[in-house]
Amino acid sequence: MFALFHAPQAAARDTAVLICPPFGWEDVCSYRSRREWADQLARAGYPTLRIDLPSTGDSGGSPDDPQRLDAWVAAVGAASRWLGANGADAVAAIGIGLGGLVSCAAVAEGAPIDEIVLWGVPSRGRTFVRELRAFGRMENTKFARRGEHEPPLPDGSVGAGGFVLSAETGHALERLDLAELAVPADRLRRALLLERDGISVDRRLYEHLRSSGVDVQVAPGPGFGAMIAEPQEARPPREVFAAVAVWLGEARRGDASCGEAERPAGSPGGQNGHVGARAGNGASPSPLSDARDTAELIVEGVRVRETPLSIQQPFGRLFGVLTEPADGAGRELGAILLNAGAIRRIGPNRMWVDMARRWAARGVPSLRLDLEGLGDADGDAARFADVAELYVPELVAQVRSAIDVLEARNAVGNFALAGLCSGAYWSFHGALEDERVVAAFMLNPRTLFWDATLENVRYVRRGLLQPSSWRMVLRGDVRLSRVGRVVRYAPRSMFRHLIARWRSHGERDELDVALDRLSSLNKHLVFVFSENEPLYEELQRQGRLGDRWPKVALELLPGRDHTLRPAYSQRRAHDALDRALEHELDRVKA
Repeated sequence: MFALFHAPQAAARDTAVLICPPFGWEDVCSYRSRREWADQLARAGYPTLRIDLPSTGDSGGSPDDPQRLDAWVAAVGAASRWLGANGADAVAAIGIGLGGLVSCAAVAEGAPIDEIVLWGVPSRGRTFVRELRAFGRMENTKFARRGEHEPPLPDGSVGAGGFVLSAETGHALERLDLAELAVPADRLRRALLLERDGISVDRRLYEHLRSSGVDVQVAPGPGFGAMIAEPQEARPPREVFAAVAVWLGEARRGDASCGEAERPAGSPGGQNGHVGARAGNGASPSPLSDARDTAELIVEGVRVRETPLSIQQPFGRLFGVLTEPADGAGRELGAILLNAGAIRRIGPNRMWVDMARRWAARGVPSLRLDLEGLGDADGDAARFADVAELYVPELVAQVRSAIDVLEARNAVGNFALAGLCSGAYWSFHGALEDERVVAAFMLNPRTLFWDATLENVRYVRRGLLQPSSWRMVLRGDVRLSRVGRVVRYAPRSMFRHLIARWRSHGERDELDVALDRLSSLNKHLVFVFSENEPLYEELQRQGRLGDRWPKVALELLPGRDHTLRPAYSQRRAHDALDRALEHELDRVKA
């Protein structure tokens, strides 16, 4: 299990906090908000642990592994015991969506959780699965291949937002009913149930906790929708952060201790770190006992090692997870997998995790990296509400600094960069600017040279003039403010675009120059496009995907989703990138 510990930055309180994530797309969108929540709790003196449940995020395992619900319940129990073994007198769990279901099940199994905050948590697991199925059906209709329906997932599996529950896991969740679970009378003392943007809490869950002797409070939960918006637009619900902090501060007001005890700042632990959480044995442990900075996994019969990396920058640090052969082999080629827009280092639909482990087993050290303001890197995440901020030169410079670190650490001299959307843009420019980059694998790049005028023209062509776009506006999938900006600037953008094309007629533009330069340097570019991608259509129309640049390869994927949410798109993308990697390994060895 991968976890990040936030050591208290003020006088340490005797209650530690465990944050249990929601599932799938909600986990992806709310990640940065949960990081800020943990930081705020640590500043207030609460030792705080954020976890990725097994088979999700950076943790080990696959969604197809058996007994996932049992593994999740055991993981929450292990994490809460780890906090207790490292000095906490009490543990408060914050569970969002699936994280709340699993936390309650862990309490019933004896996890040492004294207080619990539940946000968007139903009493029945089948309610959660039913909502997931409904979202999955909507996506299938929206992203199905032209003239075809998506090939079904394995019988009984549930897929939504690019993430899948196996049939076994889905059935186990459907059988889970929190109102039928016993709450240990000597353990769970208090619960705070949060509404979801005005939607009432689950009444069955409320009544069950009260009848079990738990002191239950209900509070508003504004900002849930904003927290699970698109990752670049998601905003932390700070009003809820403040309300939960007040509730936690009331923890032992009636106790004989007359308030929470405090310990010196820094206990239990030092800097934020990577934690392998396991059950404590009840003995008096040293600080951060059982914490490990590496984890070893078996992938396709090969042992690989994962290590979190911090890369210092003038503004703070970048963060990443390096996967490499455990025997130290693999020096011909290294790989860096870059953020897909504002999605954290796990990549779209957790694809980068599977890919990094598979490539490390093939002998290629692979780093999945968070750039400034993304995932667990320092920096301002709010800036990316303006998409242009993803296409600035300093982010390419940060990629090059990560190459420096891997070159020094692993003695690798050649690198392949891979990314989706803005990650593809950074890969292209990394190849253009750094001699050590021998290949760029680019999935659905939005652009190769940022042009705000062209972006507005695209919105007009592919947005305002398409009936399907207006249906998305009516459903609330697209913000009216975005439509207003496009309408306001559309005439000016169209005019400027036409003038620029007239002036450059017959001239080699910067993309021609870049492709010529990359070809002369013997660098390999792989474009991987889904259906209906605007840049693919533009490159085709301009004749740039022909024979002029033989080191430019093209792969086409089925499906019309930019972030590859359909399972068949993901499978084909994995195959395309694996072929590209094998080609580069052969080239480097030759």
